[in-house]
Amino acid sequence: MSLSKNLFIGLFMGVALTMVTLNIWGWYLERSVMNGANPWLIQPFLANGPLQMPKSSEGLPRPILPTATNNILDQWMIRPLGKRPVPFSDFKGKVVFLNTWSTTCGPCIAEMPGIEKLQESLQGEPVVFVAVTREDEQAVRTFLHNVPMRVPVYLTNKDAPEDLKATAVPMTIILDRSGKQVYRDVGAMNWDDDDARKFIRDLEKQ
Repeated sequence: MSLSKNLFIGLFMGVALTMVTLNIWGWYLERSVMNGANPWLIQPFLANGPLQMPKSSEGLPRPILPTATNNILDQWMIRPLGKRPVPFSDFKGKVVFLNTWSTTCGPCIAEMPGIEKLQESLQGEPVVFVAVTREDEQAVRTFLHNVPMRVPVYLTNKDAPEDLKATAVPMTIILDRSGKQVYRDVGAMNWDDDDARKFIRDLEKQ
């Protein structure tokens, strides 16, 4: 009986000591985080009074902004199917909707109906749609025979200028009338969208 009682007391004391230790460690961790991290980000979760403005925003990620195009872009040659290559500078003076795609890319094909509807809704306006692929012409022709596209298709056998290189497909870039890149995004989108139309029409007026 005495052995059982001593064992119970020992277990109880061990649990109590563990709880005290965890409580002290938790307090120490909270103070360390508050001192080492950005307190402004933590304050919403603590009842420490009203928010305070931090001294700087260096702990936050930087925005990803499109880079400005340069004169090298004017020399980039792309070729319509069955025709001679044309320099990209031919599109200056118009808004350019540039889409890089591949015949084996499911997301590329999934977003094409939306791009076609966007193109149709802007017909007759100072905007051009360009769907560029690096694939072989015969492979592209075979694909288009089975899956027709109303967006003008262009081929290129060279990398795009650094400003327009695709990190993945599909990738869409929009350039204003001066050739400056104003939008860039990777991934399939539904381009049959009133906000997209307004964005392009606003660029047409500039």
